[in-house]
Amino acid sequence: MRSFAIITLVLFCGIKSQSQTNSCYPQNDFINPMQGKIEIIGTFCELRPNHFHGGLDIRTGGEIGRPILSIADGFVSRINISSIGYGKALYITHKNGFTSVYAHLSDFPPEIKWYIEKNQYHLQKWDAELHPETDLLQVKQGQLVAYSGNTGGSQGPHLHFEIRETETEAPVNPLLFGLKMNDFIAPDISKVYLYSYDTLAKRNNGHFPSDGIQLYTTQIVKVKKKKKKIMVPISEQRLSFGRYAFGANIKDDATSAGDNNGVNYLQVYRDGELIYDCKMEQFLFSQMRMHNNYIDYRRQKEGGIKMHKLFIDEGNTLPFYKTSKTNGWFVINDTMKHEFKIVVKDVYGNTSYKIINIRGSATGRNISDYMAYNKNHMHCKANIDNTYAIGDRFKFTLAKNTLYGDYKLQFYKNYGENYTIGNDLVPIDKRLEVSFKLREDQMRLSSKFVVCNVYGKACGTKYNNGWVSAGVKEFGTFYLALDTIKPSISAVVLNRRGYFAFHINDNLSGIGDFDFYIDDTWVLLDYESKASLLFGTVPQPIPAGKHIVRLVVYDERNNQRTFTKEITIL
Repeated sequence: MRSFAIITLVLFCGIKSQSQTNSCYPQNDFINPMQGKIEIIGTFCELRPNHFHGGLDIRTGGEIGRPILSIADGFVSRINISSIGYGKALYITHKNGFTSVYAHLSDFPPEIKWYIEKNQYHLQKWDAELHPETDLLQVKQGQLVAYSGNTGGSQGPHLHFEIRETETEAPVNPLLFGLKMNDFIAPDISKVYLYSYDTLAKRNNGHFPSDGIQLYTTQIVKVKKKKKKIMVPISEQRLSFGRYAFGANIKDDATSAGDNNGVNYLQVYRDGELIYDCKMEQFLFSQMRMHNNYIDYRRQKEGGIKMHKLFIDEGNTLPFYKTSKTNGWFVINDTMKHEFKIVVKDVYGNTSYKIINIRGSATGRNISDYMAYNKNHMHCKANIDNTYAIGDRFKFTLAKNTLYGDYKLQFYKNYGENYTIGNDLVPIDKRLEVSFKLREDQMRLSSKFVVCNVYGKACGTKYNNGWVSAGVKEFGTFYLALDTIKPSISAVVLNRRGYFAFHINDNLSGIGDFDFYIDDTWVLLDYESKASLLFGTVPQPIPAGKHIVRLVVYDERNNQRTFTKEITIL
């Protein structure tokens, strides 16, 4: 076996001794998943749309096909082939209680590829989730196990790499295991926000009132004979008496501006006392959408601002907090000056901070939001199931703990069969189920209806006893649409040295499945959803003569299009 250099190891026991588990992660068990120097372009718990990033994104220089190595001895315990999410992904279970994950792959070495294709042909399906027996695909540290790619939800060629606890499947920051990246730039706190603990506004609007804090003012100074504008820190903020907390917009570059990695350690001190302590080292996948409770969801939706709320909001069950004495909230009830220090730190200890002095005043600044009241609302409780109807043909259900906190939910019927539920600036943790009752004249086409949101995007739809339902991920406006249009098929390449390629598309419900045959024998094709491309090479040489190729494509409403062509092999 070829040998590969083990990457530089960094001891994290000092950090870990203050963390949730009070133990150190192994520092000498794993090697680099790629040969040579690595560049990390996405870090653990980086704030992504609707989720925390579960691992590291490793640059592959824009290339597809870079060798991927097993970081330790173990066995391939799972292989997932999908057109979404992680795309083609490989999972290797190791003896020390951890599993490594390699995602957005393009291909595999012969022994693993043989196992995958054998099962795809057996199932006669391209997409597959496979769980090999423990002794079937044993691997050694440094062994080639895959090739990098750009499959699934990837936005460009790279390796998505994770380390998970095998028992819980909880992803853990791989940099805590000694995986080294160059990082010598401290995080930067670019904006600071102030939140007011106004429960009436929270119930009505779904969020606490907040506003930005002006940290600097400009002054004109004379330098020799020229005037120059400089930024001067504001000495103190005056606030009306009340209960408050902070939020911050933070970016973290590693070696140059524009890296914009995630930040894992955040603290707030009041007069030297720690009141908020956040250590983002691991989480459960069941808590993935809790990301929308952790961030300021409203500002993310309205302006794309990725902001950390430096307090524990109601409904937050993330395991990031241990010594947050007041959950980040503080009370201003006197006219004394209080010093607040916001400290942010990356995993290598690069640290920066902001100091904000606050003095209470009866005439000080008040943080408040306009409260929107609407007659058509119900006070939804977060800790129970909530089901409501609008007339006799529409209903919706928020299961227990779909909401992060109690909320005065607005809902109403618009024109036609168009219904609005809630405010899309308010996050939910689980899917909201919306259901439409079909009319008698619609029943014969019941399997062709799909629930859509106001943007025309189809939601996963099911039919039951005259009702068409869908689970949706956020509040919004919904309607029922009929999908009877077949998918489209366009041949790109037909048997160029055994290679075939087709473009496939669907106008509404989306591609559901496909089957490719040569003379009625099922043949495996690969699928790249971003390019709407089916492609592949026939594994066995086709004998000379005439043959019939047939491609059948189904959408999610089971509309199907068939492409048939006679070809001649010389």
